[in-house]
Amino acid sequence: MSCTENESGPFVVFFLPAVVGCLTILLARRWANSQVNNTSSTAVSRRRKIIKDPLIKRPLPPIACKMMPPGSKKATGVNKKGTFPVPEEDMNGGGKRIGRISRPPSTTTLPAVGLPEIKLADGPVAPKHIPFPYIPQDGTLLFEAMTFVFTLVATGLQFLNLYRTAWWLPHSYTNQAMNFYLIDPHLVAFIVTIICRKLLLSMSLAVLRIFLVPKLMPHITIATRMFILGLVLGALAWCTYFIVLKYPIMKIFYLCYPAVIYFLLFGFHSSPFLELNNSDPPLHCCSHDAAQVRAEVDALRQDFNVRMKKIIFNSVVGAYYSSFIPCCFAQSYLYYDVYAASQQTAFVWAGLFARYTSQLVSATYCDVPHRAALHLGRWRPDNTCTEGCEVSEWCGARVWARGARVLAGSRTFVALSPAVAADPNSVAHSRFHTVFVNPSLLLCGMLCLQLSLIVLQLCLLFSSIQWHNFISIVILLFINYYTLFKMVRDYLVAWKVYKAENMIQDKNGSVHPVSN
Repeated sequence: MSCTENESGPFVVFFLPAVVGCLTILLARRWANSQVNNTSSTAVSRRRKIIKDPLIKRPLPPIACKMMPPGSKKATGVNKKGTFPVPEEDMNGGGKRIGRISRPPSTTTLPAVGLPEIKLADGPVAPKHIPFPYIPQDGTLLFEAMTFVFTLVATGLQFLNLYRTAWWLPHSYTNQAMNFYLIDPHLVAFIVTIICRKLLLSMSLAVLRIFLVPKLMPHITIATRMFILGLVLGALAWCTYFIVLKYPIMKIFYLCYPAVIYFLLFGFHSSPFLELNNSDPPLHCCSHDAAQVRAEVDALRQDFNVRMKKIIFNSVVGAYYSSFIPCCFAQSYLYYDVYAASQQTAFVWAGLFARYTSQLVSATYCDVPHRAALHLGRWRPDNTCTEGCEVSEWCGARVWARGARVLAGSRTFVALSPAVAADPNSVAHSRFHTVFVNPSLLLCGMLCLQLSLIVLQLCLLFSSIQWHNFISIVILLFINYYTLFKMVRDYLVAWKVYKAENMIQDKNGSVHPVSN
């Protein structure tokens, strides 16, 4: 019986993961709606409701129903020092007398005929934030364990693509699915040491936290990191010594090539090599100081760039050692399918990239740069400004309101956001605001890429592929389904939260600031 025939196996394997994926998406959407309903409802409505307890029979306090003209203050019964005299009094529903404080005529009034009544603010409108709901994330130990299992399985699948046998034939000389005697054990030990380095440190720190007090953990963490680093480098050196004795120097260069990339990206720091992210999550500070807002944005931008470097490096290293290195060290007389090996490498890299992205650039993390982006604002080059337009010289010590026109360098810019503290000539500020003003778009792009990967793998299951490629795609699909679940959950929660926040911003947008 040949395993390359087009039987009903692909259909069974397709429908089972498809049903599991659909159920996962439905459960994530239901969970997201339940998490955001309370937050969005309390955030959108800013009215204070008087709730009467049915168990306590007491009347509600009387509510004044006096209509106030535009531009006047609310009614109050307290005549504070320094206020204007009370010219008249009105009766409320409870029979008490309430005073209405008059105020001098405002200098900024609107015509009474033909224009809507719009309240004018004296300065930029501060952005409003709503609390972001809690989204559970994988712990460091769980994430590293799952990533290690995924990479280890991918390594075994690549060796299967290279050293497979026709064990099912009746006159085959072997009864094993792989030619294990052709696999170099020192190469396998080198690959396993590389892909388990972060898991070793995570397990060690998790065990030490159980037996040690928290105040000793900073010093123990440094000592444990140095011990694991020495252990990993020693094991790699031992494996490299035996590999050098059997292979030419060019293949040794392939083996050590990622080390050059690591030093170019991170220098001589050892923490990115052993830990995915050892820094505290960034925090946001609502400030009305323009210089402080720009400093916070620069810090968040650097943190995001470091995270992207870690995502790219760790995903490339995982796919490089698990799928590419076995092909480089294959015997010269060995014939294997180059297309299948390349496809395996690409799928492993895409799966690892999605996993690291969902862990380091989650919806919870994106909310902090989003809040900073609202305070930062954005400028747009203004080419329609004429000589009659009022243009001010840009000053970095103030926050500009929407519609303000400034002159920076030799160009004129106009403010597009309710509050703008960005530098008009800074491309980094403009790019930061574009990416994080609505992080749900970023999460949606990541989700679309993950969906495209899964759809491509499902389409390959229907094609006439060999049995080892079929097994590789099926196994890689399961970890991609888990990543898809996390991305769908993050996107749905972020989409609901920022939709509610936009409603608040639109409501506050009725208060138009005065252009400075």
